[in-house]
Amino acid sequence: MYADIILRQAIRNIGQTLRYKIPENGAFTSGDLVSVPLKKKTVTGVIFSIHNDKPLFKTLEIKEKLAVNPLLTNQQIDLIKWLNRYYFCPLNKIIKLFIPKRVFDNKELPKSYKKSQTKPLKHLNQDEQIISSTLKTLTSQQQTAIKEITENSLNKFLIHGITGSGKTEIYTRLAETYIKQGKQALILVPEISLTPQIIKYFEEALQIKAAVIHSRLSEGEKQKSWLDIKDNKAKLIIGSRSSIFSPFKNLGIVIIDEEHELSYKQDNSPRYSAHKVIEKIQELNPEIKIVYGSATPSVETAEKLKDSTILLTERVNKIDLPKVEIVDLREEFKKKNYSIFSDSLKEEMLSALAKNEQIILFLNRRGSASSVVCRDCGYAEKCKICDVPMTYHEKTFSPSSTEGAANKSCSRSEPLNKLICHHCGQISKPPIICPVCKGTHIKYLGIGTQKIETEVKKEFPNARILRADKDTTAKKHGFEEIYTKFLNHEADILIGTQMITKGLHLPKVNLVGVILADIGINIPDFKTAERTFQLLTQVAGRAGRDKSQGKVIIQTYNPENISLVCAKTHNYAEFFKYERTQRKLLFNPPFSRLAKIMIQNEHLKRCQENTEKIHKLLNQLLSQSATTQNPKTPEPSSEIEILSYPAYLAKLKGKYRYIILIKDKSCLPDLSAQPKIHNLLEKLPKEYIIDTNVKIDIDPITTT
Repeated sequence: MYADIILRQAIRNIGQTLRYKIPENGAFTSGDLVSVPLKKKTVTGVIFSIHNDKPLFKTLEIKEKLAVNPLLTNQQIDLIKWLNRYYFCPLNKIIKLFIPKRVFDNKELPKSYKKSQTKPLKHLNQDEQIISSTLKTLTSQQQTAIKEITENSLNKFLIHGITGSGKTEIYTRLAETYIKQGKQALILVPEISLTPQIIKYFEEALQIKAAVIHSRLSEGEKQKSWLDIKDNKAKLIIGSRSSIFSPFKNLGIVIIDEEHELSYKQDNSPRYSAHKVIEKIQELNPEIKIVYGSATPSVETAEKLKDSTILLTERVNKIDLPKVEIVDLREEFKKKNYSIFSDSLKEEMLSALAKNEQIILFLNRRGSASSVVCRDCGYAEKCKICDVPMTYHEKTFSPSSTEGAANKSCSRSEPLNKLICHHCGQISKPPIICPVCKGTHIKYLGIGTQKIETEVKKEFPNARILRADKDTTAKKHGFEEIYTKFLNHEADILIGTQMITKGLHLPKVNLVGVILADIGINIPDFKTAERTFQLLTQVAGRAGRDKSQGKVIIQTYNPENISLVCAKTHNYAEFFKYERTQRKLLFNPPFSRLAKIMIQNEHLKRCQENTEKIHKLLNQLLSQSATTQNPKTPEPSSEIEILSYPAYLAKLKGKYRYIILIKDKSCLPDLSAQPKIHNLLEKLPKEYIIDTNVKIDIDPITTT
């Protein structure tokens, strides 16, 4: 007997395993962790399959089995096979999703985790009551939603509830129901930054410890959570998208909070969609229930689950959704108001601060300025690696800091200024003299969160300010610390980017200001309008969640934009109708299936040549397929469209980028399948599929 084994090391051919002979009288099974010889070393691997196909080459023996029980179940192995085929991803990358490094390397759990550092897991039985005083009284809409999900024979639902309608409380009761049945409940959140808030809410409500899975955990923490889930000690699992690969023993329900978020799609290999993987898991185990939840569901999910959508139209506190005012910045300019704050926003901020209320200011960009330009010749400072404008950052440091120690002559308030590329991380000094014309009239254009912070300090010198963006939340518990401070009213104004739009409950916030709604509004992508509407609606939903109706002010140069018009009236139905019509006319998802091939090269000409070569080959394969299917009229199917064009960021991290987009317009009724595009891509030579400069993205969430 022989075993095909997956290693963590990269293997040349996609889907390839290494074959070893099973020792005589050896008791091995698929999923076992084993040690095997590789060149002059001994490495660990997982048995992928066992068979009696004797290879033509000399085969080495497995050395030993390293764990008593298999690390993978048969269902997990089936899921790995599907991921391998569906996403064109090598097995060594996929296996890393399923098994933590310390487990794969057969290392013992660190001593610090062997003794429980927190309250012990509470084991539940059928009759045990776990409702605590922190569970809130349910509204009639919440009760109806829970009954519909638990008693209906359907196994997929969408909870479409306005912001503040109590979706999290429904998730809590659903988790409780399945945990009391001895099953496991998985709660997915879109951002790691949300995890501490969600964990606290569920643990306090259900009086049960959660196993947590996300990328910022240490290897020891990942190993501990993984083992608790595998040993069925953990009934409540909370995590980001990667937690769907946990070794569940008896999974009963999966809840995807803020299902519309783009972070549920992985942007590096394997480029999987958490939605798609969860539905495949359900296909392998039909008893699992899937519940999607959002105030602004994606068009794809809303269309797919239109017959099993549960509407929540009332806030639990009976307070109306916030009033939204759209301010035309063109009119502010005519009034000679050159501040980043419109008169209306400034007035509302003064009023809120006087009432001791909190304020959120949202901008979808960090930094102090979005570009640095010479006013004499028009030269713009760009990243030498990505060929995109550098972002200007100001940093104030203390002389006692590392930077201060290196610059003892600097005063406490002197800024340490930098230009940073937000795509590759390249850092440089801002120019004092233009490198082209030698002029000295350097202008910083645009705004970022740092710029807003500076302006707020000028306008409201007594206000306490916090800023939440990638710069201030880089450390492990950075966002959690900022959120806790703001929740405890240790600050009056929170300035932030996208991370502050997602599900935060801040009862003292009654005013939200969107500084500039136009950022990203003109990106040539099929999801641009949807993304803008979702961001504005979600951030607006942070206002007025406690005792009084909130106020939202959206500043823009495009007040007629459909996303803003619908966000003003909180009108998802109108936006969905418009967007659905546009998608159908243009054959965009959910009315088509997409595959995107990104071709990269350090040389522009070579990148263009490779793109043209692959594009031509795909068209040839499409024609050959048409000839095979219909020899009399061998015309390529009009249902398949192949386009090629430069990427929106034409150069990134030192490489030029072109895109080939394959669109299947046949509107397949079964969206879990994608045979036409896959049949085409599978015919590509392996050299393209394994080329690191050719990246295949199935079901991409952007076409740019």
